[in-house]
Amino acid sequence: MIILNGKDFSDKEKFYKILNENIDFYYYVENLDALYDFLVTTDYEIKIINYRYIFLNLGEYGQRLMTVFIDAVKDYDANISLEHGYDL
Repeated sequence: MIILNGKDFSDKEKFYKILNENIDFYYYVENLDALYDFLVTTDYEIKIINYRYIFLNLGEYGQRLMTVFIDAVKDYDANISLEHGYDL
């Protein structure tokens, strides 16, 4: 399981840096299209905690980012869960 903490994503560049450090991609993911392609083809279980900080810290891009995660679940039943009850 890969756990991503929304509090760690202070900006877009930091998000991609953390993402690439924590997930063994075949290539460096640095945009939403590449992220979606990965999410719909992986067997990894991904849990995003403190996801509300993604909206707070990344603004409009955070909304687009969360849409990618949600679309991956809706379109391909990707194994992604969102939890907001943490404050690590």
